Amino acid sequence: MSLRILICDDHDMVRDALAKVLDDVEDFHIVTTCASVEQTIAHFEQHPEDVDVAVIDVRLQDGLGHDVTHWIKNHLPDVKIVLLTSFMDDELLVEAYTSGADAIVLKGSPTSDLVEAIRDVHAHIRRIDATAAREASQRISHSSRHKLVLLDPVDREIADLIAKGLTDREIAASVHFGLQTIKNRVSKILTTVGAANRTQLAVMVATSSMDPQTTEPSHDV
Repeated sequence: MSLRILICDDHDMVRDALAKVLDDVEDFHIVTTCASVEQTIAHFEQHPEDVDVAVIDVRLQDGLGHDVTHWIKNHLPDVKIVLLTSFMDDELLVEAYTSGADAIVLKGSPTSDLVEAIRDVHAHIRRIDATAAREASQRISHSSRHKLVLLDPVDREIADLIAKGLTDREIAASVHFGLQTIKNRVSKILTTVGAANRTQLAVMVATSSMDPQTTEPSHDV
């Protein structure tokens, strides 16, 4: 029986090349390819039982591979996830582990590494080490605490709300500020703590108060 694979990457050439390479593997079958978070979730909503392993790029034009991973693990926990990335750092490792991803493969790796990762996760072998994730979480936590203390109480509250997944409009309603004021404060917060985006800020907030001995995958919606 063929191992059924979905590929999600927003670069046409990369997506097509991956599909060709993996479809040539004897017992692999490419069910479909997607170019975005939206397309991937839409496929799973319409066809919830036709994919065994999803191979997903970490950076997508309309979101992150972690966003897709969270959704899949919440709705279809039996589907295995292999994330593709051009680089590896502590934040990516913690994000991947806590989102429930089963493996991470560097894009520059040999094709055999990706094939092996797909086979392993399908066999219920998780390729993201819990100890490595805890150690990465400790390093981020130490750095995050020092950066977050630079925020005033209002900005720290806004950072906490961002970490909970609230939009700027929802934050504005919660703290009783105008929407543009919140947008300006969010931009200032990201600059102050050195976060590239809201996801990085959310990881910093989460790990700053996280017990590094209990870093476990989260499948909350």
